[in-house]
Amino acid sequence: MKCVASWRRLFFCLGIAAWWLSSPNFAEAQQQAKVKLAALQKRHAEFHERYVVQLQELAAFCRERTLPEGVAEIRKYLIIPQGSTIKMVTLPTEFQPPLPAEMTPDEREWQTQLRFAREKYATELYKLSREALASNYFGYAFDLIREIASHHPDHKMARELLGYVAYEKRWVTPYAKTMMLKGYVWNPQFGWIERKHEARYLGGERLVDGRWMSKEKEAEIRRDFNKAWEIKTDHYLIKTNHSLERGVELGQALEDFHEFFHQTFAGFFNEPEHLQKKFNGTAKAKSPADPFQVNFYRTREEYVARLKPHFPAIDVTNGIYLTTGQGVGRTAHFYHDPNGNHEATLYHEATHQLFYESHLQHRPIAEKGSFWIIEGIACYMESFRRDNGEFSIGDPQYIRFVGARANFINLKYYVPMRDFTEMGMQAFQSAPMLAKNYTQASGLAHFFMHYDGGRYRDALVAHLAELYSSNARKRENPRSLDELTGESFNDLDQAYGDFLRDLAKDIAAVQVQP
Repeated sequence: MKCVASWRRLFFCLGIAAWWLSSPNFAEAQQQAKVKLAALQKRHAEFHERYVVQLQELAAFCRERTLPEGVAEIRKYLIIPQGSTIKMVTLPTEFQPPLPAEMTPDEREWQTQLRFAREKYATELYKLSREALASNYFGYAFDLIREIASHHPDHKMARELLGYVAYEKRWVTPYAKTMMLKGYVWNPQFGWIERKHEARYLGGERLVDGRWMSKEKEAEIRRDFNKAWEIKTDHYLIKTNHSLERGVELGQALEDFHEFFHQTFAGFFNEPEHLQKKFNGTAKAKSPADPFQVNFYRTREEYVARLKPHFPAIDVTNGIYLTTGQGVGRTAHFYHDPNGNHEATLYHEATHQLFYESHLQHRPIAEKGSFWIIEGIACYMESFRRDNGEFSIGDPQYIRFVGARANFINLKYYVPMRDFTEMGMQAFQSAPMLAKNYTQASGLAHFFMHYDGGRYRDALVAHLAELYSSNARKRENPRSLDELTGESFNDLDQAYGDFLRDLAKDIAAVQVQP
């Protein structure tokens, strides 16, 4: 496992991990970890409560002095920490400017005090995030980092941990910095384009193989997928014969998803030692070496025709990630549907791609057991939403989570976790109640990501890391979730039921409010 300390890896390799996991020492360690997380969450709540009081007092000051712009600005930071969802906001690109010299005393007072409160709260949360990291709560640590950046966007360590670097008084990605140094600018219609060409593009011209032509002429050429547009972003290479603009739009959606994904599953992609270096500021963000490949076809018919030889059942799909196949392997494939919105499919298949390509080796995944979480986590990631610069995941009202509650509470359908875990890929996919099992897998993934403030999230991430590992022994013998959480399967079944019933009650209570 990627997140396990070296002495426990040694025990595992010596073949006595089973003894350790069942020993009183392990149970005691699990209990201590729960107590530590609860203590961290309690301090977080105390810091936030004190911060909110400061902001409310400052807002009252502005109301008394008829400063509505101050009240509006302060309200932006009255953000409730995440509960049953994980949230992220688009951070400002420009550095925060110094306070202007020409201000009234009251204006200077509220603006100075607001900056002081925000920076103090960020400092408290950063210290807390370091403690969370030291306790191996990687997901919680990055939740705190996201919260820091939303209140203090120029917090240097938070921005670097989120993958940004400073460039000309702006926060940009390493790839963006490289492109800007080469004389490129990002255009929301055309993607990265040489600055000297932007005006001609805006005027309707296109540069193809060194020749300028009309955008209509280029579109004729690009209809052939072998001559498709290629849109390069920080982490993706999108090939499409639909349109340049749609390819750029798709690239932005995937980049938003990628950023959210890597922060949420930080423990999957980083060894504890590397995360510690990141938090210490000694591991700098770098541009990715190889982009993820995405093909976006102009029509469904072309999508089916190109992929049928490699996946005979392609007709029943809206999108697919293929791990193998000449010219189509290690690529996510989608098509334009003028009558539908396939963003859920996009995020589902992107999840498979990001997890699978965490290693270069071609390898079977969850063939012997635990296949439910491979599909369950992808279904969970379908709930990712982008809305006016705000991003969230895990909305309890997402259709798959609604279905999980209905199956469990109303239909009394539930496969106990012990039995669910024993299903490998073939057993899971050939089960007679496949649709209900997919729904249950979605609900369980939601549970492990959000239950009790994310208590089990890092255990789930560790489980996924082992299932996708390039180490065959680790991959074929992953530690189960009862081992990683320190809870029996029966207790996890009970907690899952409680989680669903509590969500149902919370949603019902909101719906009856006037």
